[in-house]
Amino acid sequence: RIEGSMDVYFHLPHVVEGFDVSLADECVMGKMIKDNIGKGSSTAVRKLDCSKARLRKGFDQMACHGGGYRIDFGNGATNQSQFSSSTVRFFIDVDGTTSEKDSSSSYGDIFIPKGPLYFSLPCFGQSINQLSRKDGIISVRQVGWHTGWRRTESRIVGVFRVVPIQDTT
Repeated sequence: RIEGSMDVYFHLPHVVEGFDVSLADECVMGKMIKDNIGKGSSTAVRKLDCSKARLRKGFDQMACHGGGYRIDFGNGATNQSQFSSSTVRFFIDVDGTTSEKDSSSSYGDIFIPKGPLYFSLPCFGQSINQLSRKDGIISVRQVGWHTGWRRTESRIVGVFRVVPIQDTT
């Protein structure tokens, strides 16, 4: 088990000179998980910032390189009430915890792979302003072949919990 924390800044819609500066570029949009597309997903993928993750209660750290997020609406309808449940899906690019030069960052046979980590968490009112305080899912995308088909699949690797910055004393 690897415990850690990271500070994530979600860019909210912000229009400057007729352009929404919170929208992600093509590179970020290409890394966004494709699950649930067309079932009420927001068409907007926005940027998020995260510079590092603190691991092992601050004794170790892992570099992070930002990412993107989108909101998937409850049952696929884009005109639901503001109190309906939705899901925020986001990813953060990380350097991982394994390095050929530094074996001190491994935790036995447990490690965080380099690349995007995908997060999924319920939210309310189709907004990231009201995130659930329940456990969310962390997954990675890997190529699997055990089903007889060679395809990219999501694999759950852990859980996380959102804590407002003012509650992190």
